[in-house]
Amino acid sequence: MNRPFLWRRARTTLVMLSLLLMLGCAALPTKPPEKAMEKDSFSVFPERYRRQALEYEKKGELPRALQCWEIVNAFQPADEEVNKKIATLRTQIQTLADQHFKKGLSYYQARSIPAARKEFLIALYYNPEHRETLSYIKNKLNDENHLRYEIQPQDTLKEIAKKVYQDPQKDFLIAYFNDLGKDPKLEPRTILRLPILDVPSQTTKPATEMQEVPPSPKELIAEPKDRKAMMEKAVAYFKANKFKETVSITEEILLADPSNKTARDLTNASNYQMGKVLHQQKKYEGALEQFDHVEPGYRDVSELIASAKGQLAETHYVLGIKYYTEEKLDQAIREWEETLRLNPRHPKARGDIENTAKLLQKLKEIK
Repeated sequence: MNRPFLWRRARTTLVMLSLLLMLGCAALPTKPPEKAMEKDSFSVFPERYRRQALEYEKKGELPRALQCWEIVNAFQPADEEVNKKIATLRTQIQTLADQHFKKGLSYYQARSIPAARKEFLIALYYNPEHRETLSYIKNKLNDENHLRYEIQPQDTLKEIAKKVYQDPQKDFLIAYFNDLGKDPKLEPRTILRLPILDVPSQTTKPATEMQEVPPSPKELIAEPKDRKAMMEKAVAYFKANKFKETVSITEEILLADPSNKTARDLTNASNYQMGKVLHQQKKYEGALEQFDHVEPGYRDVSELIASAKGQLAETHYVLGIKYYTEEKLDQAIREWEETLRLNPRHPKARGDIENTAKLLQKLKEIK
């Protein structure tokens, strides 16, 4: 059986998508000879990453340039020019990391904490494993320089880093600051302590997903005499289709009185209605989040959850194809794994993962 390689698969995918759009159906092209596919797959990589490396160097993005040169080196290990580039960049990057650490240390000793934090973070940009910098950020900067994040179901360190820092590669910071091992099991509702990475010159605010520590039940419990008024207000909000406001009140009531059936019914109904609207708007992730707060068996919530997962699975599958055609194989596999998590019976995702994994293994063997 012919083994699928990158460009054959890319062409196949593009043809399929084009025909689906124009005709509503698609036919698979015949497989090209394996040797031709292999040559086509691998010959393009070195030159492509060489160009990217030079572009990153011009922009001063040395860590990214180094990563590209190392990919080129994996294909052309005997290229002396590439080897010299890698050695030079590694030295430059380490020197820059040390310089910014020392500058941050001077600011720290002068008690200029914001300036120190800025320099330490620049040092980490150049060398994410700079131990002295990590130690100062974790142990010696003021506690006010940290935020708290409540772990959500299905969260991973990379997903949290992407939500909070817009960069999944900063997952090592989350693990380091919270003393987590490699591939830890994250428990929902656990609070993580995260460093603030915004520096004074930046205007970017932390991601909206960042949450403060929720107030304790004692701070939310209403006296019995107030609950009747709260319930009346919740009912009025529900009748006005103000479902978020409804839930904010009913959840407060349930903290004080978990057996309150009316509050529980309103909570279920409000989350159900919000989820249903999001489902109709094709915002399936948001819909699933709302349905997660609805008790199993409530109306047709099970069918809506299955529908949302199916649609979301297909979205991840198509995104995986996009990454595949862009030669981002690891990302493609992650999208297809998410497809299978949402829809274990997906007809194509499992085979695509297996074939792409073989291609990745082939790339590793070239090193």
